[in-house]
Amino acid sequence: MFVPRRLFRLAAGATAGYLLAVRPWHLRWGATDDETREELPGDDLVPLPQLQATRAVTVEAPPAAVWTQVIGLGGYRRPGAPRPAEPANAPRDLKAGDAMEGSGFVVERIEAPYSLVLADRGADATTSCSVVLRETDGGTRLIYRLRMRGEPTVRGAAYVAMMDVADFVAMRGQLLAVKSKAEAVR
Repeated sequence: MFVPRRLFRLAAGATAGYLLAVRPWHLRWGATDDETREELPGDDLVPLPQLQATRAVTVEAPPAAVWTQVIGLGGYRRPGAPRPAEPANAPRDLKAGDAMEGSGFVVERIEAPYSLVLADRGADATTSCSVVLRETDGGTRLIYRLRMRGEPTVRGAAYVAMMDVADFVAMRGQLLAVKSKAEAVR
């Protein structure tokens, strides 16, 4: 009985540490209090999210340079259109309805070079991802928001739980990559 009790305590302590310290930090990585509270484009697509994360970074480059890097992250194309011949990081003329290759995400709204809203209405969850660029003194504030609501199934709940951590790992890396590339070409 000693080992199971010890493992249980260890697991309970790790879970408590994650829920009390790590999760609140990664759900708002880099974002200000105001940025986490404000309504962003696309919030209306998932009205009662089970998961909401707002992450941000300041980029020392103008919004147009940041926008080019944001658009370069996705493999967007119109449904039924052939693959583009240009490199993945080339600027694109995105429009509402364009699909992001390799995922269920579709461009819902776009106001270049200031906001991009993607949505995925999948079998397990409805998700919106918003990217907002705000001009600052000599740079750009890049704000990313994820909102997700899982279907009332075990798979839906598991998907939301998995994305809780997976989105942070992926998006932190992407935000830092956009920052690095935009600052290098400004």
